[in-house]
Amino acid sequence: QSKMKIAILIPTIKPGGAEKQAALLAATLSEENEVHFVSLWGKKNLSVIVQKFLEDAHVQIHYLSGKSFGKWKEYYQLLKQQKIEIAFNYLTTCDVTGAMVEKLAGVKTVFNGIRNSRLAPAKTVLEWFAHNFFADYTIYNCQSGAKHFENLGFCKKKTIVIPNCFPNISKPIERTDKDIKTIITVGRFEPQKDYLTAIKTIADLRKTRQDFVFTIIGHGHIETQVRDWVEEYGLTNYTQILIAPDNVQEILKSADIYLSTSLFEGTSNSIMEAMNWSIPVVATNVGDNNQLIKDSWNGYLISIGDYKKLSEHLLKLLHDDKLRIEMGIRGNERLHNYSVERFVENYSKVLEK
Repeated sequence: QSKMKIAILIPTIKPGGAEKQAALLAATLSEENEVHFVSLWGKKNLSVIVQKFLEDAHVQIHYLSGKSFGKWKEYYQLLKQQKIEIAFNYLTTCDVTGAMVEKLAGVKTVFNGIRNSRLAPAKTVLEWFAHNFFADYTIYNCQSGAKHFENLGFCKKKTIVIPNCFPNISKPIERTDKDIKTIITVGRFEPQKDYLTAIKTIADLRKTRQDFVFTIIGHGHIETQVRDWVEEYGLTNYTQILIAPDNVQEILKSADIYLSTSLFEGTSNSIMEAMNWSIPVVATNVGDNNQLIKDSWNGYLISIGDYKKLSEHLLKLLHDDKLRIEMGIRGNERLHNYSVERFVENYSKVLEK
């Protein structure tokens, strides 16, 4: 079988979820194909880790330069010169303009990529246009997203769902009980993550139990607001806020319970990371959280904004050391549904289309 020539187009190579998944795809496809990884905004926000990962996997990286029109012209020429047959696009700009340029350049099969279960109205309209008129398929990373966009008139025949994958799943961990437990949450400081509910939950929990601390890891534009809420609800002494530390995994590994209060999600990378370290999860029932968490098996699913119920279920886990360990280990087992092997299998089927 001859090597396929594949392009993967992404806005930037920054340290984000979509970028990690795109890099993983590039690395796995490059084992049997010629893969070109294209960064639309050149070296802006460059993640050295993702860059090194791609270089080690022998993926050819291209950083487009110049102003907007110049970039697309450069991309068009690249597609022509390299005789690209298949293109994978990530995120709205690449889905819309990328798909048009790829079709103009004669790319045989174009896959767009929607990485969330919801998008802003303007992006939704643009994605609908690109999906229905230019792309051959759109790959969603969550069932909930695919369903939502189909209901908005995205052509069903062009829908493919491939969840995010989680590489190097760790061995299950059996934690020993500690006098002071850590409840942790990881996510950007954005309205989507509903930090106010998380903070209200912890404040409610403190009325009953004091044997825990709360760790918030994140970064983003509502950081000041998050800090103000922590103070307002009297949690300053029990809460540490860490801004994009470089040892997130170590901090996560030493935690005991994971809390997620998002208003919407796709397939949550941060919940997967918690499952990897055998941590039970209490989360809102949004996006594909119900695929990751089987309620009362490896965690609990609660309605959006219901801080009383969130607090109640955190209390259950704080109260029962054995339950925490068992749920954490089951979560680690469940994560194998998202292994690299499964991911490769799913994309191999897609390449046969």
